Amino acid sequence: MHAIYGLFAQGVIVAMIIRFVREIFGRKNLAPLGIELWIPAALVLIVPIAGVSLAGHLRGLWGDPSIVTFLLLFLYTVHPSSLPNRPRLSTSVLVSLFVMLPLYLPLFLLNQNLPVDLYAIGWHPKLILIAIAVIAFGCVIMRRMEPRWTNIIAIALIASSTGLMESNNLWDYLVDPGLLFTIALLAIAGSITSFLSSRMHKSIKNLSSGKQT
Repeated sequence: MHAIYGLFAQGVIVAMIIRFVREIFGRKNLAPLGIELWIPAALVLIVPIAGVSLAGHLRGLWGDPSIVTFLLLFLYTVHPSSLPNRPRLSTSVLVSLFVMLPLYLPLFLLNQNLPVDLYAIGWHPKLILIAIAVIAFGCVIMRRMEPRWTNIIAIALIASSTGLMESNNLWDYLVDPGLLFTIALLAIAGSITSFLSSRMHKSIKNLSSGKQT
């Protein structure tokens, strides 16, 4: 199960990269079933290099994404409009400062005695679950929690309870270093799409004005 998820996730990453590059060049329309995305993804899974599939080599390069990251990548690849509201780049910076840095810094400071190791809390996730419940309850009261984010987090928690990934640490199901990159990538893709749409709308408007004159 662990290997199946990891290999399939690498195929989704490849498909996402192709879609992102297409958006940069303004090519948003896809062939039926998105074959130009999934054929390369399938090749990554089945083509061997030195006896190991390319997906296996990619797993060794950057590891498996968290469930949250995987779902964001998959939604963007399959149907971008189904994504939760795309965050701004400033949000990515805040996520890095307040979550990623304190969480993963102890992994790079193996010989340092830090007062709090947030990553270690993931092995005993009761505190994390309580924090998620409190935050979710507060967001529901203030009507700030988007249902799609709620669903994504719920799926990640279910995956954790079933042991879908190799890790037993809850943090690895919720966040990973690639999540920051994913959030930034989705924000950039959204900005590019908005820019191209506004330019197209402006060009159509100018063309219509020229015909009227």
